[in-house]
Amino acid sequence: MKNDLKKEFNIDKLVSKLTSIIKKNKGIVTPVELATKTGNSLDEINLALDRLIELYETRINLNQETGALQYIFQYPLFKRGSKTFKEKLFAIVDKLYKVFQVVYKASVGIILIFYTILFVLILLVFILAASRNDNDDSGSNFSFAPALIRGIIWGIIDGIFCINHPLNPTSIVYQVDPVTGSRYKTYKKEKNKGKGFVRSAFSFVFGPDLPKFDPLADAREVLAYLKLYTKGKLTAANIIELSGADYPKAESKLAEYVGKFQGNLNVTNSGVLYGDFENIVEDSSNKGDHSNIEFYKDEVEPPVEFTGNTAGKNFAVIAMNTFNLAMSAFFLFAAIPPIIYQDTEILLSDYAFLSTFPFIVSVLYFVIPLLRFPAYKARKAKRDYNVWHKKIIGYICSQRKIEFSLQDFIYNLNISSNSQVDKLQNMLSKIVVELEGTIEISENGETIYKFERLYKELIIN
Repeated sequence: MKNDLKKEFNIDKLVSKLTSIIKKNKGIVTPVELATKTGNSLDEINLALDRLIELYETRINLNQETGALQYIFQYPLFKRGSKTFKEKLFAIVDKLYKVFQVVYKASVGIILIFYTILFVLILLVFILAASRNDNDDSGSNFSFAPALIRGIIWGIIDGIFCINHPLNPTSIVYQVDPVTGSRYKTYKKEKNKGKGFVRSAFSFVFGPDLPKFDPLADAREVLAYLKLYTKGKLTAANIIELSGADYPKAESKLAEYVGKFQGNLNVTNSGVLYGDFENIVEDSSNKGDHSNIEFYKDEVEPPVEFTGNTAGKNFAVIAMNTFNLAMSAFFLFAAIPPIIYQDTEILLSDYAFLSTFPFIVSVLYFVIPLLRFPAYKARKAKRDYNVWHKKIIGYICSQRKIEFSLQDFIYNLNISSNSQVDKLQNMLSKIVVELEGTIEISENGETIYKFERLYKELIIN
């Protein structure tokens, strides 16, 4: 039907006309209003609106006063996928940081090991040379030291670059959070712990690797959900159950999916707006895969770790880097007597690879983790908030009822301490706003949380 309509009229011209009307209305329009102003049929208007919600950030809902379907475009019009100046600036900084990580990642552990071995051997050379001088009055004055140091350096370089260091973990597994009992995704631990030291050094500086986000995972999840759970019907509440979004975001996602997957908007007799994706259900190629569906309550982030290393590996990295820092500082700042080699005076402080370079690298080993610490604390607090948020949203959606008492949440979420109750109440006051619910006081003075819209939208299937 929609494809036939595209052939019968110029959709681009109508899209341009509707865009002008939307701008005049500051983003809020209804299909009937647009049909009235343009003279086009509702089918044509809806087809053009499908194109517009693919192009611009849009919410769809029912007007609370009239019950009419309305499209709420972000005003001024904002293209889907576009980024604000702040987001663009953050993306540039993030890109530069990732480039720095890639360059640093390839060398951070190797340099740590290289300089630790190098400085230990140089220290041994000086000890042996000093001992030789004490027992030798021939006046050789370290004549063998430069040659030995040079041999040590090239030997280490040859050895290091023959080793295949596994820097990028790839195997993702599920583990259980011992505190919350929730599953989360993380990278599989190395079986051979010795091979992971280079990565451990990198994790000490930049933190552990996290599983990468798949931008198409949500779309696959919704398609499977439509096929296996809702017989092709999708409401904003279903999106909340899958993603934990607030209603404005859920309405925007509903509009996006209607445009992307060629759905139709319908309203039930009880006034519930939903997208009908009958085409998705009838398509025999879409079998529906349960593994693509992960409800919001189950999408728990892995525990936030500062380094992700064992205490032993952290101690090893700190000890090695402290030693490297001390040795490089000694070569850089101490008044070291020159080495006489073939009648030439050699000052070790003149060699950047022994002084300036390892000193800077060693300082960064400690400075970068310190700079990361505030962000680590913020991520830890956010993760804690998200775990609670998922548990509360998951419980509300799973019960398929309107009213909840505070005791319902306390009992079913296994909350015991007074501090947890206070935290629960604070979070519920925010979630009520997110889910367009209400808070009422019963006759016996008990706090009641009501989510009428969410309930009506969850039970239409």
